[in-house]
Amino acid sequence: MKKIVITSFVMPHELDDLERVLVDLNKASKFIDGSNYEFYISFSVSDYLFDWENSKVDKQFFIDRFNSLKPLTDWAGKATYQIRDEIFGAFQCKRYAHLECKDATHFIWLDTDICFDDRILYYMEASIDRVKETDNIDKYFITPEIVKYWDTTWDCLVNEKFMDKELDYCKTNNPFVDSGEHGDVAIETVVNNVPGQPQTKFGAGWFTLLSKPLLDRIPLPESMGAYGPDDTFLMWAIEKINAQKSEWIYQFKLKNYVVCENFLYRNRKHYDSIIKRIDRKEEFKQRAHSNFQIELNKI
Repeated sequence: MKKIVITSFVMPHELDDLERVLVDLNKASKFIDGSNYEFYISFSVSDYLFDWENSKVDKQFFIDRFNSLKPLTDWAGKATYQIRDEIFGAFQCKRYAHLECKDATHFIWLDTDICFDDRILYYMEASIDRVKETDNIDKYFITPEIVKYWDTTWDCLVNEKFMDKELDYCKTNNPFVDSGEHGDVAIETVVNNVPGQPQTKFGAGWFTLLSKPLLDRIPLPESMGAYGPDDTFLMWAIEKINAQKSEWIYQFKLKNYVVCENFLYRNRKHYDSIIKRIDRKEEFKQRAHSNFQIELNKI
């Protein structure tokens, strides 16, 4: 039995993106059994992150807007669709999902600006079945492919159709055109051969699917707080575990299936004039980085 938990953290200026992602997941749901899926979506309107007294639109408007989107999750077997003041960021949301979704077998970490087509869930589920049938591996994660990114260290995930594109192509491409299938889709082992980097490579919210046994082995540390380098922490923790050669954690990718980050059409500037945000990103990053090595040493 599979129980795949789609995990997202959302703030008010991301609600338009959330709606688009939930609509696209609805389209994808027609190719799978929805009872195998669960949503874990956390929405924050916390006074720690927003100055509502000096915003032009009140908190309740965004709460109502968030709640109006919940029916779009009805295709799944269960939806934890919540407003939690103690969850301030995506790192924290993923940690709580792992702790609270007791019957999960896998987690999909999904940012709301990711573009994909309606076959993504089908291919993700088929890849789980393939790993189970052929490899009998329990600690692993699976990523889609991507287009050309910031630098060549990401090339182990870049689809061959986009390998000759210029660096930063991801910022100028049409993500709705480039995402989806680009040939026969197959599961393939990923080995990142860039010197000085771990052999795994991924972006946390890029529709990455992680097995629960992997997260049981490397849980996201509470000490690293609300927001931070969850992908980098996992990559180096996996590197440390694999170097001991007594247990193995694997990365696979969906060869010829591409997801894209929506750089080109992602425009949230209109929210800047109506919501006064309190920027805690550097504060959160400092906490995460100050505890990064301490937690890595515990692995």
